[in-house]
Amino acid sequence: MFKPGITVWYSVKNLQQTLDFYTQKLGFSVTFHDPESSMAMVDTNTPGVRIGFSEAQEVVPSTSSTVFEVSDVVAARRTLEDRGVRFQGEIETVPDMVKLATFTDPDGHNLMLSEDLTQP
Repeated sequence: MFKPGITVWYSVKNLQQTLDFYTQKLGFSVTFHDPESSMAMVDTNTPGVRIGFSEAQEVVPSTSSTVFEVSDVVAARRTLEDRGVRFQGEIETVPDMVKLATFTDPDGHNLMLSEDLTQP
């Protein structure tokens, strides 16, 4: 019934600021941008996973997290901090399971880096 892939969709206050964040800071690529409808979409580096945006007058930041898998959360966090991304608190570790680092986009939507500790 379901095909591989997923799109996460966020309401944002300033579409261009959002696109700048997701492309320049996170390194994703714009695959759709319609200024007339104030909508856009980026491809992440995970095949079939996209993030879409609609400009809105009022934005309530998502409290759920979009989680991006990385091979080294410390190095990935350092790279993103060098690009101006601000993280919330320290890296959290769930022993023998995962390391997590939380940050937000310009509208306050929660995003997270995750390093799997179950694989050698």
